[in-house]
Amino acid sequence: MPLESIVDAAVRIKPSVKLIDFITKNARDANDAPIGVVSLIEASKKSKREIASVTLKIEDLRWLSRYLAEYRKSATEKVYMHELFDDSDVILPSPEVTPRNPELEARIQKLKAQQNAREYQAMTKSIDSARKFLPEDSISYQMKQINRQLIAVAQFVFSVIAGFAFGFIGVELVIGNLDFGFRLLLGIICGLIIALAEIYFLALKLNEYDFDTLATPKAKKLHQD
Repeated sequence: MPLESIVDAAVRIKPSVKLIDFITKNARDANDAPIGVVSLIEASKKSKREIASVTLKIEDLRWLSRYLAEYRKSATEKVYMHELFDDSDVILPSPEVTPRNPELEARIQKLKAQQNAREYQAMTKSIDSARKFLPEDSISYQMKQINRQLIAVAQFVFSVIAGFAFGFIGVELVIGNLDFGFRLLLGIICGLIIALAEIYFLALKLNEYDFDTLATPKAKKLHQD
């Protein structure tokens, strides 16, 4: 699936129980606490669900590091940053995933199913007497496919030539005498317009066989009922 650009590149920390307890008990009266720490303290007064939704940013961690440095000067128990971060989760920024077009997804799943069916038939046809010699393996079938493709290419070429002839000769017959360069330009323009339209249909015809749904061959009866 296509990925969008990252909107918010901030790294977030989901605090552990030990970190939450330390902040709510010791940093409650801090006046210069950042928004993340203040939000965590406010959420602790409400419910555990509110606490679980609060995350800390890098700015909060920097402030907490400075706070711990001051805290250890007067506290009897030394508390360090790495101890509080045990069991904390780091949430990295990730790009948003754009959902794929439903029609495109259905088409892809259909093509995958057809490819799997081809591979399965290719693996099992040697042990199944009814499908040991598929029509695709015969020379006549291959010649028919080549003829279909050659006819499609020939139709494309004739259509482009007819479009060029219309612009080069047909317009002059309708309007009257025109300059040779102008007639040549009209022919090229008409030929290009028809070529662009025909290329789309030519691609569909050349790939028609690859995208057709495989028909399951019927097993031949080896005896009469």
